[in-house]
Amino acid sequence: MIKRISSILTALCCMLLSAPAWAKPPQTLDELKAIQQQIHQLDPSLSAATVALVSEHGDSTGSGVIVNSKGLILTASHVVQGSEIMYVIFKDGKQGKARVLGANYTRDAAMAQIEGDGPYPFVKIGDSDSVKVGDFVLALGHSKGFDPTRRAPLRLGRMNSDGKQRFMISECTLIGGDSGGPLFNMNGQLIGIHSSIGSLLEINNHVPINAFKADWERLQKGEQWGVLGLNPMADPNTPVVGFSMAVMRGVNGVIVDDIFPGTPAEKAGLQIGDLVTQMGDRRINSPQDMIRELGRHRPGEKVNLTVIRQGTPYKAPITLGRRGDVAQSYNNYND
Repeated sequence: MIKRISSILTALCCMLLSAPAWAKPPQTLDELKAIQQQIHQLDPSLSAATVALVSEHGDSTGSGVIVNSKGLILTASHVVQGSEIMYVIFKDGKQGKARVLGANYTRDAAMAQIEGDGPYPFVKIGDSDSVKVGDFVLALGHSKGFDPTRRAPLRLGRMNSDGKQRFMISECTLIGGDSGGPLFNMNGQLIGIHSSIGSLLEINNHVPINAFKADWERLQKGEQWGVLGLNPMADPNTPVVGFSMAVMRGVNGVIVDDIFPGTPAEKAGLQIGDLVTQMGDRRINSPQDMIRELGRHRPGEKVNLTVIRQGTPYKAPITLGRRGDVAQSYNNYND
């Protein structure tokens, strides 16, 4: 325990050395220790409600957080998309099942309901509109999937945006498997759900909890709407193809839902309704796969997409674009 607390304090000190000028850091060692103690007190209850999620096909993993004693889970829509059932792994390694409810793919927000009687450990829901730039926040998630040899890693960081934007941005370090996990304020209240992970591990997007609140009834009823598309707050230097993605249950791949003018997708001749199933020699079964595979490349690189059009597969050579340039085309397209 001493080693663990010491590690948290060391990490906190290192982070504060590089803190932005606009963020007021603690001024004394006692203030640092107070933050450390606050984290230590919050940690057990937050960890207990943070679960790992595995798709019913076993081909993707993510995280989620339980928000009531009956087992309602909040997560990211790209974690559950294409699945009706998710396997749930709890902190102690026990497993269960959750039925996927609603999803707002445009906001990357989704709900699932654990099957079986509770009560389950859960966290309190906060107010994302109260978040300010520079606030300390805590991120949890099952990085790289559930690992029985360790707890879900807890990461401390600061907010780079407020909670009133379409997506919140924090500097909490996240990697694959954290998607869908919770973001807390320093009072242990849930303020966001991890969405897309940036090309820099310390710059990540989170769905504000108030976005869930606005769609709560629709999500609980099982409605699914929207598309996983461009994220206007993502790193402008990440590679993109220039189309928004739609999904269909039971279909592996991403459906071209819309194509933005002047983008690589348009230049490569993609059409609305095309099904993209492969990038290079790697399978694309979901938008999550597409995002992950794009992260292996850089703008300007050439790749082959395997596309199925009206039942016939073909190769579509494409030169990846820069997200900042495509976002500009997207804005012009919607003006």
